[in-house]
Amino acid sequence: MCQRLWSSSRETWEARVHPYSRPSSQCWVSRDVQMSVLTDLPHSDSTTLDIWKRILSLAENSECILDVLCSILQDQELCGIFNITPAELDLLQLTLIHPTEENLQELCKPALLQRLLKIESLPVLWLVLRGLVLLSERPEMAIGIRDLLPDVMKTLRFANTSIALKASKISRNVMTHVGKREAHPIVVELAEKLLPLFSRVSSEVQVGSILLFKDVMEAVMWWQKRNMRKTVHRGLLPLLFQMSDETPSVAEASGEALVRCAKFLNWKELKRQAKRKGKMEIKECLLRQDRQTANEYLWLSLPYLQNSQASLRYEAVEFIGLALQHSGHQSREKLNVICSALQPLRGDAHPAVRSVATGIIQRCQGQKAEPPQRRLIGMCCWPC
Repeated sequence: MCQRLWSSSRETWEARVHPYSRPSSQCWVSRDVQMSVLTDLPHSDSTTLDIWKRILSLAENSECILDVLCSILQDQELCGIFNITPAELDLLQLTLIHPTEENLQELCKPALLQRLLKIESLPVLWLVLRGLVLLSERPEMAIGIRDLLPDVMKTLRFANTSIALKASKISRNVMTHVGKREAHPIVVELAEKLLPLFSRVSSEVQVGSILLFKDVMEAVMWWQKRNMRKTVHRGLLPLLFQMSDETPSVAEASGEALVRCAKFLNWKELKRQAKRKGKMEIKECLLRQDRQTANEYLWLSLPYLQNSQASLRYEAVEFIGLALQHSGHQSREKLNVICSALQPLRGDAHPAVRSVATGIIQRCQGQKAEPPQRRLIGMCCWPC
């Protein structure tokens, strides 16, 4: 029932702010409508943010709508709703008006912005990030907001593409302006936040996060490398798979980042193969480390079997086949899990994916049928 009511409400709000539903010469997005988007619609729903962004885009070409928005952001009622101070509310208003030098100086108040970044409202966060983008484009102000990057990256918890784009843009701008020595306090934490973005639906988010990951590795100081190595190792497999992404910019960024990872890890063979873009050789390189690592990579690759892109599904299936060869004996239970994950791909639209998946399933079933003694001998006599 609640879902139906929200769906109906959403359609009503979208109709009210649709740019072609009313004459452009009129200030037809009323104050009540704009206020209700902030206060009545679900704060963490992506559709609420879409409606809010539509209002903001209309305000860019309508002084009337902009005036209404600014008056709303002076309403003390919002202080109680979002538990913020009047001074913090004033900062939100500054994100709407023309970014003059004076306005940006007023906006550059890191302590207040940090509090605003903790608000559980996508429309409010959008305004905060919008302001931080402007500040991050100025070298002297980027330094002032450097310590906010961990809080900026925490906004990724909403799994919203628009928010992720803003967050990655702010982080890249700050990293560019502050320099290696100034950036090092936050790079390890920042790198960990970036890994989940490599596989996001939006290619813009993927490219931005991958290039930022590359920048972060270059900013690591020598005493941070030990902690950073674990994160870089976790990024190798996603970057390998994304080298086959159908979007050229994602594939190119992934290849560049993989070369940088190999350099960071001082892994000469991986660096050589990454530069050559030899995907099969890179897979073999990753799996030859030891059986435990091969087994870890095997399980990390399973989610990619459900990827929407056939090229990534193929890479994952092929990698799983190689990983099974390198990881040694698998229990019957684990083989069942692998077969279950591969089973849907027997009907895959891509012939190569179907073929490789079917072959691996047959091998797994054959291994399950072997007597335990024979499987033990096979494990002990694994080729070097």
